[in-house]
Amino acid sequence: MSHHLVNIYLKKISNKTTVSYFIFIWIVAAFLLESSDLWISVNLYNPASFWAMLLEKYGEIPGLLTVLIGMHIYIVTLKASSNIKTILFTAFLLTTISLITIYISWVLSLALTNNSLFFNSNRNYFFLAAILINIFISLLFKKRYKFSKKSILFSRLSFKMFFYGYLVIIQPLKIFWGRIRFRDLAEKYSDFTAWYIPNGITGNQSFPSGHAAMGFILMALFIFVMDKSFIKRIFFKGIVISYAIAVCISRVIIGAHYTSDVLFGAMIMIIAFLLIKQNIISAVKN
Repeated sequence: MSHHLVNIYLKKISNKTTVSYFIFIWIVAAFLLESSDLWISVNLYNPASFWAMLLEKYGEIPGLLTVLIGMHIYIVTLKASSNIKTILFTAFLLTTISLITIYISWVLSLALTNNSLFFNSNRNYFFLAAILINIFISLLFKKRYKFSKKSILFSRLSFKMFFYGYLVIIQPLKIFWGRIRFRDLAEKYSDFTAWYIPNGITGNQSFPSGHAAMGFILMALFIFVMDKSFIKRIFFKGIVISYAIAVCISRVIIGAHYTSDVLFGAMIMIIAFLLIKQNIISAVKN
């Protein structure tokens, strides 16, 4: 077996070990939160927290922009083909990009005006702006005929983290789990339910946390520092992880989520990152 194949094998073993460690930590933390979830929220709840309110309004934006840019790079670096699968996939990417842009517009409008009236009354303009912005970005990206291997890796990784982690797992769970948010609980918390109890479609979407997932989707950016010095890697990863953790804590403080909600939102995205990363790197190399 060549030295190269040995390195690949060892990396796969190391990656599987890391995934196993995170799953073990996830299970232990989830077990501990069975009895402390509500207590933590009661003691940390502070709806007047300025920084928590700030992250509630804008905390998802960095993650959404990361996905948006990654998907644009994905489209530009797709091999030109008349294959029906490629055409449909490109159409899916373009539709998703437009929807993300519209969602970002709605979030910003809601954050700046504190109600959805402005967005609703100018909905057509927002839709038009989303289309024009994405056309401009696509044209801008097409002028760069060659994207680096890192950029290609990043585009595949960020998209698949978003698709499998956020769209396929987190969003359906939020809808069908139906867990009520802490700030919406009745007096004496009589309608509180533990994280492992599904409530069905109730209109409540506390579990798991989408903000936490969007915070940790920024891990896709780690691709850009994977060949940098140890100090630079630690510094950059420290900033990203610190921001993601701050978003998670803010969701508990503001009463939008319980600790178990942000734990599951974060862990789903971390596991998605670890499982997808090695496969993406191998696919691009081949």
